[in-house]
Amino acid sequence: MPPHSAATSVSVVGSTPGPRPLISAIVPTRNRSALLREALESAFAVEGRGRVFDLEVIVVDDASTDDTGEAAARYPVRYIRHATNRGLSASRNTGIAASRGQYVAFLDDDDLWLPCRFTRQVAVMESRPDAALAYSSAMWTIDGTPVPLPRQRHPTGNVFNTLLARGNFMVGSVLVVLLRRAALDRVGHFRGAGFEDYDLWLRLARHFPFVHVPGCVAVYRQTSTGLYARLLEDPEARRLRRDIVGRALASVPRASRRFRDTVVDQMELRNMQTVVAAGMFTDSERVAMLLDLLAEYPRLVRYPQCRRGLAWLVRQVALQSPSPLDTAAGLCDRVQRACRCPGSARRALARVWGEVAIGLHLAGRRDVAWPAILRTCQYDPTQLIARFRDICVERSRRLRPA
Repeated sequence: MPPHSAATSVSVVGSTPGPRPLISAIVPTRNRSALLREALESAFAVEGRGRVFDLEVIVVDDASTDDTGEAAARYPVRYIRHATNRGLSASRNTGIAASRGQYVAFLDDDDLWLPCRFTRQVAVMESRPDAALAYSSAMWTIDGTPVPLPRQRHPTGNVFNTLLARGNFMVGSVLVVLLRRAALDRVGHFRGAGFEDYDLWLRLARHFPFVHVPGCVAVYRQTSTGLYARLLEDPEARRLRRDIVGRALASVPRASRRFRDTVVDQMELRNMQTVVAAGMFTDSERVAMLLDLLAEYPRLVRYPQCRRGLAWLVRQVALQSPSPLDTAAGLCDRVQRACRCPGSARRALARVWGEVAIGLHLAGRRDVAWPAILRTCQYDPTQLIARFRDICVERSRRLRPA
């Protein structure tokens, strides 16, 4: 590559624009040549290529040091290589700038498209010239193990408010969308490093409708040590989410105070859930992070899911301590200082002590469990009743015949 050039491309284009719509598939990659081959095999196996639509595949090599170039050369793709590592957003944008299609689709090098990837989406987008994108669903695996996904609604139409309130509801996100190039050019391309897809969807949804197309069209292959997992476990993720949501709210200055509060509350709950699930930190570190989050945003403690997550983490830390009651008492003092609403603080403390009591009871330390039960009743006995109700419901589900 010439030293004065930021990128050099070698084109081997597999289709020519004609009466059929052209889809530009952007495949960013870096040092994962074996996975890239699997991704490209899945891209060229999609149904309808050359008959319903034409497909150009653009591989953007983000300064790999392995045999990525040789791997890409085995396929009829357009290959572009960055001279230096510029990141995922820049790689996708490079591909977009080089693309010729009226539709754009994205395939990360560690994921797979299913043969039905565009079977219905193309027809839907051709019939809905007002829509920015069509999206479907993806199968999700972590370290090769399928992950069951909760049932959720898939909205169609004006989804801006839903995106703000629920977060990025598209599992697999960029992997499952077919995006209209004209809409993308209007709002701008990817920006930032972290939740960049969510940021782009919010900007698009501000101006255009989305269309949900039922069905599973891809396999989202996440690893427990991958880029997305590391991002979720990085405390910087909270700032990224806040910046993205803050910019989106700024674009709707007439939104009501109630709506704004709801959006921010739900965003902070997602931040809280990320802390609770962050496997790279110890239980003590996660408790400290959650208490810091509560100090920043004390409204969170009003939500049952926050109290549940906090209680579970304190229970884990207390049970690992040689003096579980003293440890729980010290953490509860910090909870009380972080919570500014006395009523919510009492419910949180009752939930924490109730969880500690249950943990001690299950561990066979019933003599120590009773003082924790008394503490629970001192703050709010209904929290203990609610916890036992949850246990009974869970056990009844396990006993229910399949």
